[in-house]
Amino acid sequence: MPYRAVLLALFLIPALWGATSIGNALSASDEVVCPGENLRGGEEHPGPMRPEDTECSVLDGSTAVANRTYTQQQRVQDLQRRRDAVNGGLLLAYGTAGSLVSWFAARPRAPRD
Repeated sequence: MPYRAVLLALFLIPALWGATSIGNALSASDEVVCPGENLRGGEEHPGPMRPEDTECSVLDGSTAVANRTYTQQQRVQDLQRRRDAVNGGLLLAYGTAGSLVSWFAARPRAPRD
């Protein structure tokens, strides 16, 4: 029966990962944060973005790859939160279903007379 524990672990790991992803998506802050340089009036300002910020320069290392306004960055963060919640839900469903199937398939059977 050691294969039963291994099988359960292989399904419980994605289930726990999915539950964590859902929890992170649901508890994420509504604060709009620029992943690069936050510009307000032509000057860089640290911290979360505000509606009066002119643009957010998204960086890949030290290279600017995109510019976003406050509303664009807010939409990107909302989309990422939703994507994390959906992916977490799928992982949780997969892990739970796999755990249940492997649990019932590998349980000891009663001897038949």
